[in-house]
Amino acid sequence: MRAVPRRVVRLTSSVEDVERLAARGWPGLGQERLGGWVLREGAGYTGRANSALVAGDPGLPATTAVEQVERWYADRGLPPRFQLAYPLTGPDDPAGPVDAVLAERGYQVVTPTFTFVTDLRGARPAPLGDLEARWADDPDQEWLGPESPLHGRHPRAVEVITACPARYLTLRAQGRFVARARLVVTDDWAGLTELVVDPPARGAGVGRRAMGELTREATGRGARFGYLQVLQANAPAVGLYDALGWRRHHRYHYRARPS
Repeated sequence: MRAVPRRVVRLTSSVEDVERLAARGWPGLGQERLGGWVLREGAGYTGRANSALVAGDPGLPATTAVEQVERWYADRGLPPRFQLAYPLTGPDDPAGPVDAVLAERGYQVVTPTFTFVTDLRGARPAPLGDLEARWADDPDQEWLGPESPLHGRHPRAVEVITACPARYLTLRAQGRFVARARLVVTDDWAGLTELVVDPPARGAGVGRRAMGELTREATGRGARFGYLQVLQANAPAVGLYDALGWRRHHRYHYRARPS
């Protein structure tokens, strides 16, 4: 059987195409397809690695598809979670068929998020200034030191973070850790994840300079476009990406049952 080539993704591509591309940069530890949906498991670490990406037609009625996903996660000892993406315009809580089914079954909206995109070829990355950058193919203990602000610590976090090839950036100021980030290149796209600035270093332009270093590394590795995700409630980060010229492509949220 002839292999079907992957769809080429560009800045104007659909919400579903951009989300499928981003999913390749954070794949979790196991996946299974349900029609167009992608069921992912990652030992419970992060929502993205432990949720069903609702994209396209599952090949089943919405309620039946949801029930099948629930069984899939139950078999793995994980709570079911669904990732639903939608355009920037429209209601805050879109009443799509799957979203409506989940709401009726008691699932609540969790962590509304923006997905940003940009054309890296036109970027003017900020210089490092007095910061020192170190890149590695694997995260070391210093990189892993900061607790994830959203997910905390997890015994299998390293497995999930390193589930696909990536580059790991550590920034220091006068020998002291100030920031870290992860960069993954998928096709000609760079995914920027796990950007954490040490609290004492915030407000000094470290985030802007970290983004500049990530941009230089990404373009040096052949990336032409970039994507990142940020919580809608994270006003400082949203403001930074807006100021750097990144464009909000779409939104998404998770649906999960109350714990």
